[in-house]
Formats: sequence, C-alpha cells, structure tokens
Amino acid sequence: MRIGIAGAGFMAETHLAAYAEMDVEVVGVAAPSDPRRFVDEHGLDATPYTDVASMCANEGIDALDVCTPTHTHVDLVRCAVEAEAAVFVEKPIASTLDGAREIADAVDRAELTFMAGHVVRFFPEYATAAELEVGTPGVARARRLSPFPEWGSEDWFADREKSGGIFVDLAIHDLDYLRWCWGEVERVFARRHREPRAEHGFVTLRFECGAVGYVEASWAQPESRAFTSELELAGDAGLVEFSTESDSPYRQWTDDGELVESPHAKGGYRRELEHFVSCVESGTDPAVGVREATESLRLALAAERSADRGRPITVSEVVA
Repeated sequence: MRIGIAGAGFMAETHLAAYAEMDVEVVGVAAPSDPRRFVDEHGLDATPYTDVASMCANEGIDALDVCTPTHTHVDLVRCAVEAEAAVFVEKPIASTLDGAREIADAVDRAELTFMAGHVVRFFPEYATAAELEVGTPGVARARRLSPFPEWGSEDWFADREKSGGIFVDLAIHDLDYLRWCWGEVERVFARRHREPRAEHGFVTLRFECGAVGYVEASWAQPESRAFTSELELAGDAGLVEFSTESDSPYRQWTDDGELVESPHAKGGYRRELEHFVSCVESGTDPAVGVREATESLRLALAAERSADRGRPITVSEVVA
C-alpha cells in the first residue's frame, strides 16, 4: 500500500514509526515548510512536497494520512477525494460540525474508506478495560494531564480558533472512549480555567444509560511533570482502574544493565493504523468512521459550550 503523509511534525513522526513496522510504503511527505528535512532525517525513500494536492496528484497514493492541525482537515480530505485515496485523519475530525458534515458528504459521495484517529480505543490497556465486565455502569472517571503542547507548528495549539482548546483537542480522547464504552451522553456540565498558555477543564457527563462520568483534562502542568492518564470504570459487579503513574513495565536486570520494556508488543498507534490499512485492503468499515468521530466532536463542543455559558448542555442541542 502506498501512503502519503500530510504533515512533518510530532504526529507524523509517531505514525511513521508505526508504518516502519508494517507492510506499507510511505511514498510522499507534504508539509508547507522544509519537508525535505523530514524525509532526510528519517531516511525515507519518499518525495517531499510543499503542498498535499501535488503529492496526491503525482504519487498514486492508496491512502492519505493527515497529521496536520485540525483546521486544515477539511481541505486535505478534499485532496484525498480528488485522488480517489482512502483517508486517515488525526482526531478531532474537524474544528466544527459543519466541517465534519462536509467531510462526511465528500467521502460518502466518493465511497472512500475514512477513519479518524481516536487512538485511545486502541491502546491495549484501554481496549482491555472496555472488555472487562463491571456490571451495570455506575461511575466513570478519566484524567489526561500534560504541560502545554509546545510542539505545534507555528504554535497552533495556543490559537483556540485552530485547536479548539482543551475539550476539543485533549479531553476528546476520553470523551470518545467513554462514549464507546457506555453509550451516548445525554447532557454535560463543564468548567474551565484559561490563561494564555495554560488551560484546565472538568466535564461531568450524564449518560443515557443513567451512569455518570467525570473527565479532567489539563494543559497547565509544569514542564517537570510527565504526561499522565488515568481511567476508572465502576459498576455494580466490578471496578477497573488504570494509571500511567502506577504502570509496571517488564524489567530485567543483568550484568550489562537494566532492560525496561512495554508489556505490550504493539502500541496504540500501530494497532490503530494496522486496523485502518486492513479496512482499506478489505473494503470494510473502520471502527471509528465519520459518524463516530462526529458524535465525539459534538460531545466535546457541548462541553465547550457549557463552560462558556456556565450551565448544563444537552448534547443533542449542539447542531452547529
């Protein structure tokens, strides 16, 4: 399979590392500034482009992997559609519901495979937690805490018109995951504190099944604090807990030193991209298609609206 990557930043590097372990060929990389550096640094036999449309037109790609800022997604999906290429888009699907609808219309008309990168569903710990039986859902709690993301090109995370802010860009990981586990959410109530380069938010969820969820997300941690994520799923028949701060990888001590390995052979990004490639090859629908990605975006936008207005928001009322 011939893959073209849109973007040359952190996420493009993350996806490239996964592709290096798969039976695919990255034939092009498109980025507005210095794509040659990215190609050379990673030793790729790929052609650099400064625009995605040219890469799609010239490389005969089977799939376009979009690893660019959220506000660019709609235009790049159009490029994939014109090239009749399947498309993978990093989460969130778009900045707005109108953008998500435009993507939906484009890929539906072209009958192309589309997947959004809600990778938390594919992390082994989270996938296992979703499969464990806790009985009737009661309370879910998820946290995702990090310093402000300084790695965005042209500091796009700091521009909330582009990133969407803490709920749309970061909390959406856990909002999507909890939707996947326990179904649709009826209403949300959110609080948020913002400073120019820091943001911290809380979302309380009322699921249609009657369960309650709590999601905390932060871009306000000090640089000295490592990224942290936590999960708790509690029902009337069990409790599942997970925290990166207490994760215990495999350790081996020998005369030559210490070896530390992940207990999982494949990480979430490789599992996610393998699923996408398999769907493209088989013509089957990906686990996270347009509808799933759009509904998770709607939930994140409901949290944003609730924080702005200071009151609970019914998710179904968020239509634009």
